[in-house]
Amino acid sequence: MNCIVVRNLHFSYPGNVDVFRNLNLSIDTGERAGITAPNGTGKSTLFLLLTGLLRTQSGTISLWSKTAANEKDFREARLRTGLLFQDPDDQLFLPTVEEDIAFALLNRGLSRQQAGKHVDRLCEQFGIEHLKKRVPFHLSWGQKRLVSLAGVLVTEPELLLLDEPTAGVDDNVIEILRAYLENHTGTMLVSSHDKSFLESICSTRYHLTNHRLEKC
Repeated sequence: MNCIVVRNLHFSYPGNVDVFRNLNLSIDTGERAGITAPNGTGKSTLFLLLTGLLRTQSGTISLWSKTAANEKDFREARLRTGLLFQDPDDQLFLPTVEEDIAFALLNRGLSRQQAGKHVDRLCEQFGIEHLKKRVPFHLSWGQKRLVSLAGVLVTEPELLLLDEPTAGVDDNVIEILRAYLENHTGTMLVSSHDKSFLESICSTRYHLTNHRLEKC
């Protein structure tokens, strides 16, 4: 079963700045795919299109064999998807780390006690227990990256979209990310300039060039 199918997708920003022309992509459920590309070629834009935060000019996006044609379709798909933004400051907005990580669970109706158990588990796994009461704004970039990823993973999404997860972080954070993702069983689409990182966690790789994706 396909998790993601993109057909003949075209997208341009105002001013007729083409990003994609007839882009095609097919990701099976459980597949772990990586994308490399120069800066500014559309990796982040693709993730925003896949989650309905941007809309295509033409072409189709299907998620779990259902065409996502309107906000209702994308809203349902987002409940099954975890999107990690390239900049963690775009993802963190609550007064403490534990509140940020728990936000999605509380928003889905879990009690604070139930959500707290999931938060504690991920904080322990990522070695950030000591940060739970800290203000996210005051953390280092690497710490923010781990907190934002924990906030994405806490709902156990079926599809992970990770936009440059290793950018600007040290080797210790990269190894924590790698250790978790190597054992993740869901579908993943990961963009990164770090080819060795992608090789270690992804079974399929693509390169974004000339407005299209080419399989490596």
